[in-house]
Amino acid sequence: MSKILSGFLLLASTLASGITLAQQTAGQPSPEQIKQMQAAVQAQMQMMALMFDARPSKLGFEETVIAIKTQAGKRGWMVGEIQDMQAEMQKAGRKDAKRMKIITICPAHANDKVAQAGGGKAPPLPCRATVFEDKDGKTMVVRMNTSNMAKLMKDPSLAKALAEIGAEEDALYRDILR
Repeated sequence: MSKILSGFLLLASTLASGITLAQQTAGQPSPEQIKQMQAAVQAQMQMMALMFDARPSKLGFEETVIAIKTQAGKRGWMVGEIQDMQAEMQKAGRKDAKRMKIITICPAHANDKVAQAGGGKAPPLPCRATVFEDKDGKTMVVRMNTSNMAKLMKDPSLAKALAEIGAEEDALYRDILR
């Protein structure tokens, strides 16, 4: 069993036991319950680190957004809208919101490949990249780590399809991310 799958099973088990313990107790959780909840959060953070790729950009904020959109277009990817989440957060009253844009991009026919390889049972890819400024003002990019997701798959056809898509995604970001 892969480390990633083992981690996922540990996370699911830990979360289930933490929920059960929380439901059994009215009031403050016991020290043991707190320890189990902390372990569940830690396992969830480790799983997210495997599922997502978060790296600094070599470029400035707007240059990163333009480079991702341009590179995707050059590669024949489907390029959709760009959501300005900073503006949306400011509308919602968050005056100190840092810059953040979500770019809708997807390798051509990626979801068709995933659907076919997974026999129609695999969920579609999220097809998004988020460009944001971190607390230090650095431009960061977060995206699904499709290459790592491929390693999770037991089905060889789905693993191969995701690995191919992941390689295509990695190539797009090669000159943009550190």
